[in-house]
Amino acid sequence: MSIATILCAILLVVCSVALIVVVALQHNRGGGMSALTGNNGNNSGKGQGAKRESMLKQLTVIFGLLFIVVVFALNIVVAVGLG
Repeated sequence: MSIATILCAILLVVCSVALIVVVALQHNRGGGMSALTGNNGNNSGKGQGAKRESMLKQLTVIFGLLFIVVVFALNIVVAVGLG
């Protein structure tokens, strides 16, 4: 294995763990049958909680996109024969 393959693999593992942690920290916004009607009775979109949820949502998108990019980069590295 080359250095490029090892670096991509390490980055993929770090990104995967970060994505799992960020998703696990997000607040569950109601489930079950009440989610079908849109009446969950949850007003968590105010104050400091909204900032935290917004930040976690942005981090989820960033780590998700980074994960996809690293997977493609690792595939290219292996396909080209650098790894």
